[in-house]
Amino acid sequence: MTDSGRRRLHPRFPINTRRPGNTGCNSWWRTTTAIVPFRPSFGSGLCPRAAEAVVEIHVPDIIGTLRDLVHQIPPGRVTTYRALAEALGDPDSVRFVAAFLSSEEAKDWPVHRVVHSSGAVGRSFGEEAKKTVEKLAAEGVRIVGDRVEPLMRYFFQDFRTDRPLLRLQEEQREIGEKAVLSPLSDPQTIGALDVAYRGEEAVAALVLADKKGEPLDYLTAWAPAKFPYIRTYLSYRELPAYLAVLKKAKEEGLWPDVVLVDGNGILHPRRAGIATHLGVLLDLPTVGVAKGHLCGDVNTEGMVIGEWRPVLLDGEMVAAALRSGRNRTLFISPGHRADLESSLALVQSLLGQEELPFPLRFAHEIATEAARA
Repeated sequence: MTDSGRRRLHPRFPINTRRPGNTGCNSWWRTTTAIVPFRPSFGSGLCPRAAEAVVEIHVPDIIGTLRDLVHQIPPGRVTTYRALAEALGDPDSVRFVAAFLSSEEAKDWPVHRVVHSSGAVGRSFGEEAKKTVEKLAAEGVRIVGDRVEPLMRYFFQDFRTDRPLLRLQEEQREIGEKAVLSPLSDPQTIGALDVAYRGEEAVAALVLADKKGEPLDYLTAWAPAKFPYIRTYLSYRELPAYLAVLKKAKEEGLWPDVVLVDGNGILHPRRAGIATHLGVLLDLPTVGVAKGHLCGDVNTEGMVIGEWRPVLLDGEMVAAALRSGRNRTLFISPGHRADLESSLALVQSLLGQEELPFPLRFAHEIATEAARA
């Protein structure tokens, strides 16, 4: 190990840092250490507004709340997946609720009391529908076939809840209102962020590259990832790890001029994707580069490689759908202190013949290998 705390890339990490046609660049592996979520002081070099915002990050215990809600259902009563999603504060979280309650993590909960809106019994981990029907019948619930009938006779919805997802929506709207959309000012160093998981921990990788996309250095950092994946709430799952690795970057003098984030910027129902959320918290120029279509109106049929089309949200052009490969469309949106035109131009300049900007692909590989180590 060198005096800088770095060590050369271990052979078991087959990360290719060379782009096609590149004559080469140094490959370094930085040791990963567990770091608590970023809580900078005013003396950290960040502006006071950014420091205060980071301190105020709130990541609620969604799994604990869902557990409590399920246990509130009395014997002889049932509720629906949608009713639980509404009790969490967002009806659109119903897919998460249904998937989680059928997982091994919820196998010891009374999930037999949660049914579909049609009255059909739900799924329990490692348990056939027949067993669920028997449990409900034993509690006095009338079952016809595999359905609770009449559903409303047994329906329970009087949950005691503070609707945590509703509070997060309000926070996201506030973040979206603070986003500054202005042209990027010729960044000389570009950061790229991605994350991978191992159990309830996330490892974030930050790649620092020059304006041509050639890697200069990279860092990794670990943080808890107890918030589950719920569509439109990615920030609360991944931000702790991103803030941890950016704290290391600040300490080591590796602060980028702009950061590409694997996710959305203002292309988000509340204009607060993870790139925007991160950028506003740290007052850092950010660009969202998403591999999936979260929201907004765009027709991508018949696109050719290199073509881009506008993505409209509430009638406003907020993002660009860029065909970067035969089967790959990227959704590019400004996060903070960037606009759509300069965000798109930056991503296009880093693509070359690849489907992802090279710094982002490299960050993905580093995070993935770190999680497997």
